[in-house]
Amino acid sequence: MESELERNHGRLADISREIVVLLKDLVGRGPTKSKTYIHEDCVVVLLREGHTRSEETMFDSGAGRTVAQARVDMSETIRGPLSEVVERQTERKVVGFLSSSQQDPDLISFIFVLESSPLLED
Repeated sequence: MESELERNHGRLADISREIVVLLKDLVGRGPTKSKTYIHEDCVVVLLREGHTRSEETMFDSGAGRTVAQARVDMSETIRGPLSEVVERQTERKVVGFLSSSQQDPDLISFIFVLESSPLLED
């Protein structure tokens, strides 16, 4: 019989794997490394080396802020499919989504706020 710890570890790995595949399909490149954390009412997905070649070229030419903003804009565009992964794996509704990007070191992050978060109560 699978323990709660084993189930949780499998769920974290499944979220990471599905997000990487989704990014590869929708953005053109998936990250080389990923790690997912779940804590109470949020899911955090950290991704390493996920920027496209064009984003790397722009960053190298000094357009780091433009790359970061474009990545946030892209994340917002694919928010639905990203949230669907988290909702299916956690069996909770995603009510908030935040993303961030930096190039050195190459990191992308997604934060999903889950329904029933005390932060959202009046």
